[in-house]
Amino acid sequence: MKLLKVLLPVLVDFGIFALVVYLNMPDHPMRIGEIGNGNLYSLMAYFHLFWGLLLADGILTQYLIIIPLWEKARHQGPGFRFKIGAFIALVCVLFGGALSYIIWAPEDGYEPLLAFWWYMIEIQAVYWLINFLVLYLLDRKQPVENPETEEAEIAAG
Repeated sequence: MKLLKVLLPVLVDFGIFALVVYLNMPDHPMRIGEIGNGNLYSLMAYFHLFWGLLLADGILTQYLIIIPLWEKARHQGPGFRFKIGAFIALVCVLFGGALSYIIWAPEDGYEPLLAFWWYMIEIQAVYWLINFLVLYLLDRKQPVENPETEEAEIAAG
């Protein structure tokens, strides 16, 4: 089941993004020269050309960070889940801002920077929402083992 939790959310997310890129390919060429133009199509060209590397990164992130957090959140209360959600939102904002700043051309003004920053936040938010929805659907039939409850039952029994 752990392998399914690692692979399925990432593959669903990447499948959706690949479909979006594929549907936009006839209108916008996905060549290496398109990368770095500071718009959404440059990001899609990057995804189209480097999807293998991005997929490996997504699987590694899922395995090393997301699955342990997900399992811990299943056993914790809503406060812990809120903290994880807030932390992921902060990471989305910071990474989106950093990437936007890296490709931003200052002579274009601040509007392209802010627009691309917003695109990056949206893309990451959709990625994580789909990711957690798939994890939730995979786990909804499984009972949550609470270690404290099991210890209390053993002590009482």
